[in-house]
Amino acid sequence: MQLNKYSYAVLGGDLRQVYLVKELAAEQKKVCHYALPVSCDLAWGSLKDSLEDVIENTDTVLGPIPLSRDGVSLNQNGEKEEISLQELLRLLKPGQLFCAGCIPDSFSKAASKKGVFLYDYMKDDALAYFNSIATAEGIICEAIKNSHVNLRRSKCAVLGYGKCGKTLANYLKGMFCHVTVVMRSERKLAEGAVMMDNAMDFAAFSKEIGEFDFIFNTIPQVLLTEKLLAGVKSSALILDIASAPGGVDFEAAKEMGIKAVFAPGLPGKYAPHSSAKAIKESVYKAKKSLERE
Repeated sequence: MQLNKYSYAVLGGDLRQVYLVKELAAEQKKVCHYALPVSCDLAWGSLKDSLEDVIENTDTVLGPIPLSRDGVSLNQNGEKEEISLQELLRLLKPGQLFCAGCIPDSFSKAASKKGVFLYDYMKDDALAYFNSIATAEGIICEAIKNSHVNLRRSKCAVLGYGKCGKTLANYLKGMFCHVTVVMRSERKLAEGAVMMDNAMDFAAFSKEIGEFDFIFNTIPQVLLTEKLLAGVKSSALILDIASAPGGVDFEAAKEMGIKAVFAPGLPGKYAPHSSAKAIKESVYKAKKSLERE
């Protein structure tokens, strides 16, 4: 089935989606959009009045990163009423390509069963690495904004040494911080010990947690519990960039007087235009892959 009145329909999300509309329109793509966080210039694309209208006449629907923050509703920061994932699923048509980030398994299975082709941005390694750059730069901005001390020569702990953790640690090292990476994997511990000032497992970290000025968490699991937070010095700043629910017991931190910042969605806040360009390339990759099938 060909639904080609518009090349792309862009839904919800943050400023990355706004710039995605601009990027696609600049390449002479016909774009419609709905529930964006801010109004787009009319030259960029066509604003639609309903979710049904925006999905009806396109082959490719581009959702946000993440698709949902609560597993129930579309992630959108605009003024539109809540849009349920079930309603979105109902309107998607067999043969359409649907792209978004962090698509829930239940949505993915139901859409695939319906004949919709799905592409999760977070499974694109190139985009994930690019996303880690915007995330690292954003959380460093948050650290500077929320602290009264310089990052330079400060003692920083980075929890997790995946894509985001590794990029962040490298940025901090380049800013002359003393960087310790914390993880469970023996292989990554060895790599971290070579690349950073120090590397340790969580047992060792729990004994030395009071030494750090900044603690950056990238692991989507509550590891900084009340018990562990008791060892954090009062002047330290904790910054959490992990997916919900994050990795910090924020209520306990507040009661202890420890400043802890939860900062999801940093690429949409600090580098939306650059991020949109990377998303566009990921979309093109998805379409080429689908054409080869």
